[in-house]
Amino acid sequence: MTVAFVVATFFASGPAARGQWTDEGQRGRILEIPDLGPIPGDGSASLGTPPGALQTNASFADPAGSTAGSGFGAGRRRTGRLPGKRTGRAAAVSSALPAPLDIPEPIAVPLAAESGDIPMLVVDLALVDDPGPDDGLSLDEAIDRLLAANLDIRGLRQELTQADADIITAGLRTNPLIYMDSQLIPYGSFDYDRPGGPTQYDVNLTFPMDMSGKRQARTVVARMARTSIEAQFQDVVRRQLDALYRAFVDLQSARLDVRTATAALERQRALLAELERNERDPERRAAGAANLGFLIEQTTTSLAEAEAAYDESREMLGLLLNLSPTDLHRLEPRGSLRVVTPPPESEHLISLALRLRPDLAAARSGVSRAAAELRLQRANRFDDVYLFYDPITIQDNSPYGSESASSWGLGLTFALPIFNRNQGNIARAESNISQTKVELSAAERRVVAEVRLAEREFRRSRDSLEQLETKLVPRARDLVDRYRKQYAAGAITPDEFQEHVQTMAEVAQQHRESVIRHRRASLQLNTAVGMRLVP
Repeated sequence: MTVAFVVATFFASGPAARGQWTDEGQRGRILEIPDLGPIPGDGSASLGTPPGALQTNASFADPAGSTAGSGFGAGRRRTGRLPGKRTGRAAAVSSALPAPLDIPEPIAVPLAAESGDIPMLVVDLALVDDPGPDDGLSLDEAIDRLLAANLDIRGLRQELTQADADIITAGLRTNPLIYMDSQLIPYGSFDYDRPGGPTQYDVNLTFPMDMSGKRQARTVVARMARTSIEAQFQDVVRRQLDALYRAFVDLQSARLDVRTATAALERQRALLAELERNERDPERRAAGAANLGFLIEQTTTSLAEAEAAYDESREMLGLLLNLSPTDLHRLEPRGSLRVVTPPPESEHLISLALRLRPDLAAARSGVSRAAAELRLQRANRFDDVYLFYDPITIQDNSPYGSESASSWGLGLTFALPIFNRNQGNIARAESNISQTKVELSAAERRVVAEVRLAEREFRRSRDSLEQLETKLVPRARDLVDRYRKQYAAGAITPDEFQEHVQTMAEVAQQHRESVIRHRRASLQLNTAVGMRLVP
């Protein structure tokens, strides 16, 4: 009986129970606030504003007479550095991600827990497969909550409203002008001895006429900017979902560490009680009690660290989901860490990503927007033509005893495009088209690389997990059983037996880490493709 409990004790003292965290970078990690970034194709400097530079000359005249940069559209306050009610899940998710595809047949069911003489390894596997409490938060529910309540997403959603307002502004016409004047007003009065005048009173109406189509070009630029912003917003949602995936798996992993350390502590205390109750040899009882007491203290410390890490993981997930401090203490994850559905082949994944990734959609719309900017700058070569209409001009002939006369007038004023034909801004817009196309090609290359790396990690982590569950874990069972029998027969010393058991404990911990790694890889594949292939 003592030997069996010793085996269980050392299997419980894996890295998690001993306070050895495998992902130190996840602890204390600060979430980065998402921002839409510059609008693709807006012509702004990719390297930032040069020192001492003013705003670019590329501009168009708005209806109020002021000028705005050719980077028309919402998003002039597009950056920030703040950390990033359940509605219908299907509607909420479909608004941000496409529907999942048909996927191949699932891989073999993972190794199931079995009963036997070596309980601890089986218990560890069962802990990995624990789906969590029934009233816990599932990943689907977390996604719904993120889309509805995340403050970063809600804040950036206003960029779309601002872009709509910019479309309205771009389509407004310039207001007409009214001008009233009086001419030939005498100092005193006109008479036959000092003739002049007659005094004239005018009312003039001036109508600006956009003969080059600047307003239409402005509106097209604003609409293209809105399309780019919408795609950028969808990419923010994709990146926030990626942050949610990582935070949710962190929470599941931290919960697993707490449960592993708790189970180890309970077994060690039970072992100590049974040892003191059943062991007849005083020396062996004293030595076993001292050893178990040390392990209990060590596991208690590890449990405290695991609980602290669990609270940190809750805090990070609560930040994404905008949960209150009261809700954080009750937050428990629900859902399996297992992944039983492989993704499509690599080439199909790349094709999906190139078609579905919203950041690529933003880059492609940026090319169209850059072309629209060029048309706008060409239209800006010609100023408005001003039509003057004088509906009435009254000439006061009363000083001469004659009847006053009235008339009307018509005029046209326009600029001669001799010196300024907007040559610089046109050349800049042409260069911007070439630059945006190169940036699109670079973005496509990055996406392809991301998908390949994510798919490679998915398959490697799956192969590693399958090897553990089909080869190493069964061999670990057999070896521990053999060493247990050798120890019971007195063929090996307690220290030798403990060394062998410690090696087997590392296999158990490696199995847990492999399951978590594969889960992370599957969710990272969703992010890389821009589609939820793996649930």
